[in-house]
Amino acid sequence: MFSAQPTETRPLTWREELTHDLADATEKTRAAWLSQRNVVATYLRAVMPHLEAAFHRGGLGHLRDRGMLPPSLTHPLTGREKQVIVRVARGMSNAKTGADLCLSEETIKTHLGRIYKKTGTHDRAHAVALLLIRGDITAADVLEPLDDDC
Repeated sequence: MFSAQPTETRPLTWREELTHDLADATEKTRAAWLSQRNVVATYLRAVMPHLEAAFHRGGLGHLRDRGMLPPSLTHPLTGREKQVIVRVARGMSNAKTGADLCLSEETIKTHLGRIYKKTGTHDRAHAVALLLIRGDITAADVLEPLDDDC
């Protein structure tokens, strides 16, 4: 007959503790990513204004100089770039955006190229998504009626 013998409990080694902690952190991160809440967007909305304020006060200048900050913090959008990206977010083509802002289609492409460079993105959808998350443009910007800018 089998009799259950108590197993000896020994303290975990530091490697076992670290492995356990990393596995726990990985699982929590995976669960957060899979949850309905957008943890990253919430974090960015909370942290970005503080980073930008510190940068503009000069507190993060040394990080900028060493290339350790993303371009989005060191190069904010100009007013015209914001006008362009809001129209892009509305689904306007380059031609329609140009006509709406009294600019050539080539000028719109130039503005979009600068926006991509500043945000580290490569296409319209990614740029719009990132700028919405960062708060550079808002849903209100995209949904409100546009002024005639010509």
